[in-house]
Amino acid sequence: MSDNPASIKVPQGNMFLYQQPEYLNQEDHGHLGWRTPEKPFEFTRSIMSVPLVASEIASAQKHYPVVFSGAENPVPLAVVSVIKDRNMFIDADGQWDQNCYIPSYLRRHPFAVARGEGDQFAIVIDRASKGISEDPEAPFWEGEELSDRTRQIVDFCGQFEAERNRTREFTEKLASLGLLSEQKATHPTPEGERPIANFFAVNVEKLNALSPEDIVAMHGNGYLSFIFAHLFSLENWGRLMVRSNAILAAEQS
Repeated sequence: MSDNPASIKVPQGNMFLYQQPEYLNQEDHGHLGWRTPEKPFEFTRSIMSVPLVASEIASAQKHYPVVFSGAENPVPLAVVSVIKDRNMFIDADGQWDQNCYIPSYLRRHPFAVARGEGDQFAIVIDRASKGISEDPEAPFWEGEELSDRTRQIVDFCGQFEAERNRTREFTEKLASLGLLSEQKATHPTPEGERPIANFFAVNVEKLNALSPEDIVAMHGNGYLSFIFAHLFSLENWGRLMVRSNAILAAEQS
């Protein structure tokens, strides 16, 4: 094990919620492992949205509005707050609401997959995570090999990356067909409609205007089910406002 920080290989680019990403290797991390933090989702406390893969939109739409990051290079997002810089789905103990779906992007943390040297994929850990410990419940390594627990996590990260590639194909199709447009979420009040957020979503009129050939192709790829789940999810803007009002009322009582 090296004590020289310069020996640690760091991925290039930004990774949302990963404060100190490093390529997992035995030389630098052979003494480390996983220990469940006292506040497991504390690292999400200030987020307002979470990236999704397309296959989990149907699960996420039960609890969150699912929107897109923009019309160009869109990413599906689960909106988790209408209060600035405050995740409304975790409590004071850093626990996620047990009745709500937890996006896979968060469940895989502090692990991830990144493109390494020679265009190869490599496993990344967020060394700043409270779950990475020198006194682990589950060591990362057993001798010279990854432990069974680590292999399970690596497999999950690999599945996530495959789903992310499929998601990219889906969103590229939305963009190429011009289906995404900027929309507004509002909430009724005695004084009138109150603006909540601007967001990008599938434009239903443009969807209905697609050719039969495009509709058949989208159905064959499973994309229509993703779109319908996304559209159903937009009803959750009102539910977010109810949750927000309850949080703020509890703090003032």
